[in-house]
Amino acid sequence: MTTYIFLPPPGFGHVNPTLAIAHELVQRGHEVIYYLPEPFQEAVQATGALFRPYDSKLMKNLHPTVMVEECRHVLGQVLDHIAAERPDVIVYEPYLWARIVIEVLKVPAVALHSSYAINEHFNLFSLFNQHVPGMQEIWAQIKAGLAEICTTYHVAPFDLQSAALQVEPLNIVFLPRAFQPRADTFDERYLFVGPSILPHIRPIDFPLDRLDESRPLLYISLGTVWNDRLAFFQQCFEAFGASDYQVVLSHGRRIDPAMLGPIPNNFLVCAQAPQLSLLSRARVFVTHGGMNSVMESLFSGVPLVVLPQMGDQFLTAQEVTQRGLGIALDQETVNATTLRETVGRVAREPSWRSATSQMQRIAQEAGGYQRATDAILQFAEIRRNTKQGEIFS
Repeated sequence: MTTYIFLPPPGFGHVNPTLAIAHELVQRGHEVIYYLPEPFQEAVQATGALFRPYDSKLMKNLHPTVMVEECRHVLGQVLDHIAAERPDVIVYEPYLWARIVIEVLKVPAVALHSSYAINEHFNLFSLFNQHVPGMQEIWAQIKAGLAEICTTYHVAPFDLQSAALQVEPLNIVFLPRAFQPRADTFDERYLFVGPSILPHIRPIDFPLDRLDESRPLLYISLGTVWNDRLAFFQQCFEAFGASDYQVVLSHGRRIDPAMLGPIPNNFLVCAQAPQLSLLSRARVFVTHGGMNSVMESLFSGVPLVVLPQMGDQFLTAQEVTQRGLGIALDQETVNATTLRETVGRVAREPSWRSATSQMQRIAQEAGGYQRATDAILQFAEIRRNTKQGEIFS
C-alpha cells in the first residue's frame, strides 16, 4: 500500500477535481490523506480518504496579501504531522506552503493544475496585474514575507510566480489539451486529462422531481466564492421570471435567501445544487467561469454564458467566446434585457450546441480521473523502484 498526501488549496474549485482521483486510489487499495480546513471534511471523507484539519486564515480573507500569513500559520500546524505520516508521494497544487513542505521533507511530488498550466510562454500573472489594483505592490509584499519564511525553514528562497512555475516529473492538468493556451509549449511531463468528475457519492438535498420536464432547463450558478451578488440574482428573476424556462438558481451560502424577494414560479432557488445532474438536462449554463464549472459544462455538452469575476475567469470567458462555446458578459454592466437576449441566442442558435458537442467529445476522451490515477500509480512505482535500486547499488 502506498500513502498519498493531498495538499490542494482550500477552495472547492481546487479540491473538487482531486476527489475522484482520491476515491479511485482508495478503491485500488492505497491510503490517501488530505490536509484541509474543516468545511471540506464531508467531501473528503466521502471518498474514503482520511481527513486532517487545519485552521485557515485565507478562507476568512481572500485578499492576496493574506497568502504569506496563511503560509506561516498553516506550516506551524501541519509540517510535523505530515512528516510523521511518512508519505510516499505528495500530490499538491503549486502554491506557497505546500511547496515548502515538499522542499523540507524531500518527498516525491505530483503537481496538479485545477486551471491552466503555465510556463515561460504562457503566464497567468499578467491577468491578475490587469484586474487587481496595486498588484505589483502586492507581489512585492508577498515576496518579502515569503523570503522570511524560507529562511525560517532553511529553504532556498522563491516567490509566488516561481512556485507556480515549478515543474514536477508529473504534472496533471484538469482540462483537455485542446482548451490550453499555447498547448504546444508543454512537454510530455504535462498530462492533460480533462475534467476529473466524481460520480455522486454524496447526495445533495435537491428536489429533482420538481423540475418541469416540459420546459427547457436554464441553470444559473456563480460558484462557491464570489457569489454574494444579490442584485444579479434579482436581475435573473426579472430576465426569466416570465419565460418558458425552468430555471434553477444556486445562490451559495453568502447571502440570506430572504433578501432575494419574491421568487418567480418557474424558479427553483437553492444554496447548493447537484450540478452534474442539472447539466445533464440543461439547455444553457450561466456561470462565473470557474474552470471546474466550465469543464463540467463542456463535459456535459452544455453551452455557456460566462460572467467572469476574477483572475483566470476572464481568460476562460475569452476562450469560451473564441471557440464558439458560449458568450461572455460583463457582470458590472449586464442588465436583465441583455441577459435574457444572450441566453436566448445561445439556446436558440445551433452553432453553440454544435461547438460544445465537439468539445464534449474531446473532454470525455481526455481520460479524466482514471487516466490521472493510472499516471500517479505509475509515478509512485517508478519512484519506489528507483529508491530500491539506490539502496542496493
